Amino acid sequence: MLRRTGILRLVAVVLAGVLVGALLGWLALRDRGADDAGASALPACAELAGTGLGPLDEDPAWNGCLTADGAAVRSYRYECSGLRWISFPSGDEQRLGDGHVVFLPDAGLTGAEGQPWVGEPGVRPGYLRTPFAMLVMYRCDELRSLPHDGMQPPSCDLDDVPLDLLATQGCTLEGEHHAAVGRSCSYPDFDIGVSWEQWSIAVPGLGGPGDATVLESGPDEQWWMVPGQYRDERCATPPDEWDPAWR
Repeated sequence: MLRRTGILRLVAVVLAGVLVGALLGWLALRDRGADDAGASALPACAELAGTGLGPLDEDPAWNGCLTADGAAVRSYRYECSGLRWISFPSGDEQRLGDGHVVFLPDAGLTGAEGQPWVGEPGVRPGYLRTPFAMLVMYRCDELRSLPHDGMQPPSCDLDDVPLDLLATQGCTLEGEHHAAVGRSCSYPDFDIGVSWEQWSIAVPGLGGPGDATVLESGPDEQWWMVPGQYRDERCATPPDEWDPAWR
């Protein structure tokens, strides 16, 4: 009797293991199927160039595109102020008004809402880590990150962290998202002008109660905590000439 009871228990354990394994396998296949379905809805990156980018809630290209290898490429979204089209090689500007700009860095494409997608010839897009370097024919006065589903921005503990595309999407603190705002800055270095991207994130209470400290990236492309009221001075002055109060 005891032997029979032991066999029954063993059979029950084996059956339970089989059922659990089957359930886990089904869940994995379901999730993979959902991912495949989401990716298959994306347009092909190779077919985007020269086509117009539609409204945010209607055009699937806002969510990225598929490379020739079938890999889904993420989009990085920024709201653009003062959108302009630059004609090369003349450098003439055509003002297009305000709009939204999307970047697909690994595909080498830049799209602006209501405007055609363009690519930068002869540049390996994987090395372009910051948005203003990727604008190609488009220019913006400022960019403000637009959070979207599927992207997990970093935490706001960004001191001494290198500037990159993910960090220019903003940061989160205690479950709250804080947008990043960027612009192109320059300062004279003898007889040449040096351009750099300044990105700022205002996080209430980051530096203490009533403190106007912000997270900002400097010419060294590192995030650091600095006084927020001196943003313009830092943008237009060579770093060697910065007042200690600006740091």
